Amino acid sequence: MSSQMIFFLAFAVIAIACAVLVVKLDRISHRIVAMAFNFFAVAGLYFLLGAEFIGIIQIIVYAGAVTILFIFGMMMTEHRHITFGNNPRRVHRILSLLGVGTLLGLMLYGILNLDLPADNEQFYGSAEKIGVELYGHYVVAFIGIGFLLTAALIGAIVIARKEAK
Repeated sequence: MSSQMIFFLAFAVIAIACAVLVVKLDRISHRIVAMAFNFFAVAGLYFLLGAEFIGIIQIIVYAGAVTILFIFGMMMTEHRHITFGNNPRRVHRILSLLGVGTLLGLMLYGILNLDLPADNEQFYGSAEKIGVELYGHYVVAFIGIGFLLTAALIGAIVIARKEAK
């Protein structure tokens, strides 16, 4: 087993375990920590794929900015009185497990039967090439995402201010 495979398995296990912890933990602060570790594990997977630029962006944007945004949201709202609902019934657990298993089976079937071309040439995108694509061909989508994120930030502030009164 190569060292790359060992690191892949380690990052994959960390990412999956932290994703499960985000759903299963009770305290929101613990969920945020698990989410941050999940983001770092996904960044490690990007580094293993040779996509260093995307890995660095993953760390800066998600592990840094989004996690800090969740922490600010947690600090600005009264989250101690919020519950995540009762435990689901046994039937719901069985149905959700069956649904997740079916989805996993369909995904594995699709991946294993995927016809990929035998192109061994790898793409090594530089930051310059990504910048030209982003600000050249996809500038309208980039500006739209900027407006969407600004609207989301304003909405979060309005919701937090209403709860403070």
